Order: sequence, then C-alpha cells, then structure tokens
Amino acid sequence: MARTEDLARQYYTVVDAGDADATIALFAPEATYDRPGYDTLTGPQIGEFYRGERVIASGAHTVHEIIADDTRAAIRGVFEGVLKDGSTAREGFADFMEFDDQDRISARTTFFFRAAV
Repeated sequence: MARTEDLARQYYTVVDAGDADATIALFAPEATYDRPGYDTLTGPQIGEFYRGERVIASGAHTVHEIIADDTRAAIRGVFEGVLKDGSTAREGFADFMEFDDQDRISARTTFFFRAAV
C-alpha cells in the first residue's frame, strides 16, 4: 500500500513541476482519464490534454489524505495556482487512481469540490 501511495504522490510532484512529458509518462498507453467538463480522455488524448488543453498555467496540489490498497488510491486535497487566462484558482479535489503492474496510472477520475446540485 505504501508503494501505491508513493505513486499517487509522485503524480502531484511531477504535474506541479509543469513537465508535460514526464506527467504523460506516468500514464499507461491505454489509460483513461475522466474529469468534469471533458469527455473521457484515452491514450493519446491524455497527452494532448497535458500538452495544451489543460487550463492550468502553474500551481501546486496539497494532498490532505490518501487511502490506498495494492492497485488503487483515493486522494483528497486542494489545488492552488494560476490559470492560463491569468486568473487564480483554489479548488478542492478528489482523485481516484488505478495503477497497472508497471506502476503506471491505468485509470484516473477527478472530482472538484463546488456547488452543483
């Protein structure tokens, strides 16, 4: 379980560094990514998202909690940063990640903490 928690933490370290190629390398080639406002991203679409579609210019994730087993992690935290339009963002999030046998993200689902219903 510590390995899975470490893999989840590694994702936030890499993505916060702003290295799109290193972030993409954390995902399995056939991975899926679901997040509000987007159709399910699969395989190469994940690369397109991190190389251009992602609205975040810079920022950092603060992880408050990780619950993990051998292949999955549930993560809760807050993101603070700057969007590409210059506005600031502070957003609570919950992420759910699944990892393959090569320690790559095979599925990821993100939720944001905001009033919707």
